[in-house]
Amino acid sequence: MSERTKVQATPELPDETPLDNVELPTRIRNALADGGLETVGEVREASDKILVTLPNLGTRSVAHLRKVLGLSSTDGIQPSV
Repeated sequence: MSERTKVQATPELPDETPLDNVELPTRIRNALADGGLETVGEVREASDKILVTLPNLGTRSVAHLRKVLGLSSTDGIQPSV
């Protein structure tokens, strides 16, 4: 799927939406794929603690995911001001 046909990351995305179809920074999308996460729902179900263990996915990336997908942090990770 090309960049222009990707959907914006929003809280309204269905859980079954493939991450390949979602506008996310390439580094974040690659880190999630390398970690075996393939859908928005899998990211929603993963704890912050699990997400930050993925290579190249730090607290700022997790905070970004939580913000754009409309999720509360499970471990207190917040976007920087």
